[in-house]
Amino acid sequence: MFELLFLIAMITWAFITLIQYLAGLPAALTLLVATLAVPLLTYSRARTMARRHGLTTNRRTGPPLPPERFYWPATRHWLGWHCTLAALAAALAWPVTILWPARPAIDTASLLGWVSAMAAIIALAEAVAGLWLYVKTSQRFNRQTPTVIGWLRLGLYRISDNYEFLGEEPLPREKRVRESVY
Repeated sequence: MFELLFLIAMITWAFITLIQYLAGLPAALTLLVATLAVPLLTYSRARTMARRHGLTTNRRTGPPLPPERFYWPATRHWLGWHCTLAALAAALAWPVTILWPARPAIDTASLLGWVSAMAAIIALAEAVAGLWLYVKTSQRFNRQTPTVIGWLRLGLYRISDNYEFLGEEPLPREKRVRESVY
């Protein structure tokens, strides 16, 4: 019990130290706005993109309907490019935001800081929304995609001998063979 309390105290101390460091940065106001705005914008943009392209991310029983399955390769390609370009825009906008932080003053440098902060926040929200939608929708068509998730599922399957990680039907009891892990 003491070890658990010690770990909780260490994690809390590290978190408070990080918050104090971030509060001392000139871009602290931008980081605070981003912390509040990015999750809301991400959720909103993911729902908008899903509606626009006819993607459903909820789990229904049975396989996806044929129109969704036929249109998914083209939509997947578009969504991949969208994520890549938004991530590139965010990677370019955040250093500018850190170099010229937004301040609660009205002058040219502060205005440039607010514009770059908005560009960085919107680009980050677009990238996260696109990635979230890509992963959720591709999981609906094939549980082994994207590749990293497929590797994780395969590893968990080999460790636990649990068929649900691969999204397959269970083998009959007499055909199950426990794979050696060690």
